[in-house]
Amino acid sequence: MTHKLILAVFLLLPHTGLTAEPEITRDDGSAVEYYLDNPDSDSLLVVFHGSDCNSVRHSNSIKQIWQTLQHDAALLTIEKYGIDESLAHKTGERDDCPADYLQHNSITQRVADAELVLQKIMKSDKYDFQNLVMTGGSEGGSVALAVAAKIPKLDAVIAINAGSASFQHDVEYSIGKTVPAEQLPDVLAGFRGFAEQIKTTDEPFAMTMSGHGYSFWKDALGRNLHAPLNHISAPVLIMQSANDESVDPVNTEHEIKTIIATGASNIELRMLPGLNHGFRDSAGDSQLEAVLEEAAQWLTNQPQIAPLP
Repeated sequence: MTHKLILAVFLLLPHTGLTAEPEITRDDGSAVEYYLDNPDSDSLLVVFHGSDCNSVRHSNSIKQIWQTLQHDAALLTIEKYGIDESLAHKTGERDDCPADYLQHNSITQRVADAELVLQKIMKSDKYDFQNLVMTGGSEGGSVALAVAAKIPKLDAVIAINAGSASFQHDVEYSIGKTVPAEQLPDVLAGFRGFAEQIKTTDEPFAMTMSGHGYSFWKDALGRNLHAPLNHISAPVLIMQSANDESVDPVNTEHEIKTIIATGASNIELRMLPGLNHGFRDSAGDSQLEAVLEEAAQWLTNQPQIAPLP
């Protein structure tokens, strides 16, 4: 979640055991695009990807997450509004994001879509899921927490590098870390003016900034991203890279420790020393596998999650 909002570590594309699933539609008649791999498993792992404009089907990163966290589980992934697998993958900002995506995508929309899909799947006689785990990184971590607060039968949730409670604070933090000092005052002033305009305007208007439209910005700037933690009773693991330049690790650590101190004994915080938002160390080497292995060990230590063979 940099100031350009193009962070997405947890993107998805395994094909093993994929079957045609029932169509699920929103109130406006549009279809929620989702994929369920290995559906015969009795465990369900839901992975929410980050903030970019790409299909979840065009990245191999999820294989590593899936195989490390719960390799025998079914895997559920959900596209953002307006995106399907026909959208070719691109890195960085792009000028061909679907119009429906720019108009409708937001954290709130992603949470609502996930609720629809999970309600359908968990109530279906077609599946026999005995436990449910959610995870995500960056924006995906925030989505995982928000969905977890609405799902009563949840066994664990893992949010990685999701940042502090304030989206605006994290964007300003990222700007401060990445913009040259001589440009910083003007860039911060420009962003703050933009944020104020969005927050004080209730009438949607056509705009695109960092690959997102009005709905996304209005929603994100008005959310307390840690509020869902007050409504989750299942075990929660928060993992945060200490050298993150995309979200504020110091604020995140302080805020999560404060929540834990008020009695949230189901929450555990683990800081990741020396790693950046993409889990790279000072030498530029990826430590994602080690991070996932640590998360997997935590998961197997939860009494309601049976260890995988």
